[in-house]
Amino acid sequence: MVRGKGKYNRSLSLVPKAKLRASGAFSFSLPFVVLSNAVARDSWNKVYNKYKNSKHWEKTTGMKNQYMCHFNFVWGKSAFNLEPKRPVKNYLMTVANGCNPK
Repeated sequence: MVRGKGKYNRSLSLVPKAKLRASGAFSFSLPFVVLSNAVARDSWNKVYNKYKNSKHWEKTTGMKNQYMCHFNFVWGKSAFNLEPKRPVKNYLMTVANGCNPK
């Protein structure tokens, strides 16, 4: 998908289903965190396997960090927009930049 202008205008826009959104809701309980992490890894693997051969796919680590950030912290958004041109930063920097590393 192309959104607007600029160097980060191309994105993989994913609309998570309600069940996936619910599994990303924040909780401090250890069983929930373990289950949520398993769901996040599984759903990321499905995204990766479906789109990895796209000519627009780049920087897998960065895209994974963006996905996990959206999954864990901004599950209320209508879509997860993963931008393949964004620089690869570690997960904490990705989170600190609102899932959009600069």
